[in-house]
Formats: sequence, C-alpha cells, structure tokens
Amino acid sequence: MSVVDERRSLYRDLVLDAAELEFARVGFAESKMAAIAKASDLSLATVYKTFSGKNEIWNDLHAERMTALLALVDERTASAGSPLARLLDGIAAVAEFLMAHDAYLELSLGASSGWLTAGGRAGVQRTVWSSGLDMIAAGVEAARAAGEVADLRPRIAAGLVVSALQVWLSDWVESGRDRDPDVVATDLVSHLRAMLTSVTR
Repeated sequence: MSVVDERRSLYRDLVLDAAELEFARVGFAESKMAAIAKASDLSLATVYKTFSGKNEIWNDLHAERMTALLALVDERTASAGSPLARLLDGIAAVAEFLMAHDAYLELSLGASSGWLTAGGRAGVQRTVWSSGLDMIAAGVEAARAAGEVADLRPRIAAGLVVSALQVWLSDWVESGRDRDPDVVATDLVSHLRAMLTSVTR
C-alpha cells in the first residue's frame, strides 16, 4: 500500500470513528460535518476529500460494522450442532457484538435502523435490516424443518426475534448497563428458545 493509500485509509477510519460517536450523540439528522471533522481532529476539507457527505459516511459505517458482525456470527455458529442452536448462537453473537460497540448500539437504537428495527433511513442500513431478517427467517425455517421449533411463519418469528433484541438491548442501556453482556445474551437466548419452541403448533 502506498503512503497516499495509507493516509487515505487512516483518514477514513478516523472519520468513521468520529461519525459513529456523533451519530450516537445527536442522531443522523442533527449531526454536522463540521462536528465530525472536529471530533476526528481533521480539517473539514480533509473530511470532504475522504467522503462526499453524511450519507456516504453513514452507509460506509453500517457496511463496515455489519461486515464485522456477520464475521462474528459465522465464527460463533460454525460448530453449532443443530439448526436451532445455530440460530440462537447467531442471535447471541449479534447481541454481544452490539453491546461491545457502545456507540454503534446507541446510534442503532436512536436511529431505529440496522438490526434493531425496520425503520430508519434508506440505504445500507435498510439492506442490513432486510438481510438480517432474511437470515433469521432462514434459520427459523431450518429449525422448523428439523422439528425443533413450533409452526410459526418464519418472517413473523424473525420479526419477534429482532423485537426481542431491541427490548433486551434497550433495557440494558436504560438500566445503565447494569449486567455483564454475556448475562444479557444468555437471558435473551433463554427467552427466545422458550418463545420459539412453545408457540402452539
């Protein structure tokens, strides 16, 4: 990698990290490029040379975080012994990833975007929502085919799973992060296991 490319990559990382904090602090609509530049300790001109504007920053931030999240999900589910275990291990990985990335969790909850709800702005986060919902629905369908979960429509079950994620993570944030992330994830998975396996067939 050339010196120019290394500098460009450094600037990109600085801007994304600063923007993540700014979006979490005030939301996408209220955030200003000047504030992102200040938080990244770069000039506004440099920020605009790196990104065309807030939309590009927002989309690249979601794309980068989701690439990392999905890599963690793949790692955690690789050795799952059954479709249901794979589904629940994946959901636990999502919860743990979000709790480990505090600013990203805050902006996701505040912006109603990404994995936590179908709302929010158009763009990469809408694709993230759709892909996440489809992945969960496929997991539910596989578990249902294996006789591990009740006969619930996969898309409905996926929506319930994402709703549970939002409720558990919102409660964790609003409670001052009073429990270890693994405790929250374990509690969430226990609830989801009971819900998915006890719905009337």
